[in-house]
Amino acid sequence: MAAATYGTFGDEPEHHPVRRVKAPWKLKAECYTLLLRLKELPKGAHDAFEEAWGGEEFGTFAGGLGSVMIVRYSDTPVGPYDELMLVPGNFSFPNPTSSDAPKLPQKALRISRIYVSQRTTAYNGRLNWNIPKHLARFSFSAPPTAPGQSPPPSLTVQVFAPGTTDGDGTAPFFACTVKPWQWIPALPVNTKYIPLSLTVAQPPIPEHAGFKAAAAKAAVDNAHTVDEYDIDPAKAGAVLPGTDRWRAFDVAATSPSARGCWVEVHARTEEEGESEESKVFWPKGLTMWSVGGWMEHVNWVLGEVIEWM
Repeated sequence: MAAATYGTFGDEPEHHPVRRVKAPWKLKAECYTLLLRLKELPKGAHDAFEEAWGGEEFGTFAGGLGSVMIVRYSDTPVGPYDELMLVPGNFSFPNPTSSDAPKLPQKALRISRIYVSQRTTAYNGRLNWNIPKHLARFSFSAPPTAPGQSPPPSLTVQVFAPGTTDGDGTAPFFACTVKPWQWIPALPVNTKYIPLSLTVAQPPIPEHAGFKAAAAKAAVDNAHTVDEYDIDPAKAGAVLPGTDRWRAFDVAATSPSARGCWVEVHARTEEEGESEESKVFWPKGLTMWSVGGWMEHVNWVLGEVIEWM
């Protein structure tokens, strides 16, 4: 893996290899939430590229309710895409010290691993919010629930390493089946009424060693523009910028149709062995609760950013 350095460009890169879309964002999606509560941070909670985040200077893990979230965005400022993220729980972090800085909590949620199916959101997510987005391939056994329709009896989700193709025999590094509760009606949900803080604080994010050269080439080489949904890892460097400051933001969501669901995470058997992909792309030993959340037609808001050195 290429060495990582922290961003040295100030506020913005000199060249943008894809569309630049700043915060805040409003998004529409279907979302499945798998719950967990960790006593300690598991090995592999951070991608190897962001492994420095495990150092004490970036805060310590403080526990609390965590989640694995699978989100199928249908409408965003950069177009549709799929997402898998790990939020282990709360972390302490160094608060801004300037006299005019807004008051932040002593601990906040952190997105430690996240995969997306589109280059443009990977790029903007890293620059806007320090969200450590990497590319992956997604497979769903059913489409998102259409307005006025019932969800499928079950949905299987598989997430594969970038560069893989359907039918090549590569095992997913993450897979689960969720079964929505249909014996009780779905209810509306608004996160502002949930008695949990949804403030997220993210450390400065490492920059891919080849980012500046790849971004400059992509910005001027219009004849060889890379498709937004091309997840070839050899082309990923251009959308892995770094930043040099902390960023915090609030997340809010509303859904007219939310319900519980049964959750089954598909672990590989001893006979199958652990795949190389699962070793590299996802932490081992995460135990999710058997009950999760299923939300349809969700309106998400990723808010304005507070940043500090």
